[in-house]
Amino acid sequence: MSLTRGRRAPKRPADNELYDRGCDLVEAAAAIRRLCDDRDAARAVPAVLGCVESALHELGSAVSSLDEAFTEGGVPPEVVRRLHRGYMNLGLALADAETAASAARGLAGRAALAAREVHA
Repeated sequence: MSLTRGRRAPKRPADNELYDRGCDLVEAAAAIRRLCDDRDAARAVPAVLGCVESALHELGSAVSSLDEAFTEGGVPPEVVRRLHRGYMNLGLALADAETAASAARGLAGRAALAAREVHA
């Protein structure tokens, strides 16, 4: 899944826009969690896991950018080093989660196919 890169620059301050997008992310995750309780949603599971995989990839890229935000601006070097280690750990965890989502998507796809064959 790829996102359109040609979006316009936000008209609002970047900090407000970034926070709002973070809130959108939490809201979307909560909605997905709620909808997963519905048995009729099972057919969409492989596709949703693909979206989760893509979102984790994008978040991993965002973490790299967040890491760079504190390298300038008078933050003490020891704090920058600790932040960098934290962001590196988060980036690795997101990459691992992306790999796990990919594996789960494949398994869910095979399970969905098997369920269709049983009902056919």
